Amino acid sequence: MKLVAVFSLSAGLLFVAFPVTAQDAVPAGLLTEVCLPYANRAQTFERAIRAARELQFRRPVNDTAPLDEWASEVTMVSSDGVWRVKIEEGSVEREQRPAYEASCTISSSRASARELADLGRRAFRDPRYWTSPPNNAWRWDRRSAYPDEYGLAVEVTEQPGERPTMTVRGSYY
Repeated sequence: MKLVAVFSLSAGLLFVAFPVTAQDAVPAGLLTEVCLPYANRAQTFERAIRAARELQFRRPVNDTAPLDEWASEVTMVSSDGVWRVKIEEGSVEREQRPAYEASCTISSSRASARELADLGRRAFRDPRYWTSPPNNAWRWDRRSAYPDEYGLAVEVTEQPGERPTMTVRGSYY
């Protein structure tokens, strides 16, 4: 009987703690299953969208137009409407040079910039692989043997009047 009571209490505590764990899992899942593989070019634009759908993301309700065959940008929201992910690619000028960029931006109506930066610190604090400029603790650059060919950077930003964002950007020269 004691075993049943202990098991029931443990299951109850686990059930109460589950929403918090699920809430933490959303940005981590976006980061590891969508953004980093996409920015690293380990998955295509279409596969990044498919990976976001597997995490229960969908296009916003007001975005009903069919996705163009040559689309280079899509925004998706979580099933509860709290998290957003924007997946985009295209040509840009980076440091006076033409570059091709693949970027993925995560934002939330409930997560602060500090919380996104904490996620970044947990994910990118290994100095063997990542560097962080001393003047910007909310940015991480992937160490690369070929920095003239490609680069990977993660940055948390907060603009007045907008949601804070974490952007994972792969630049290819």
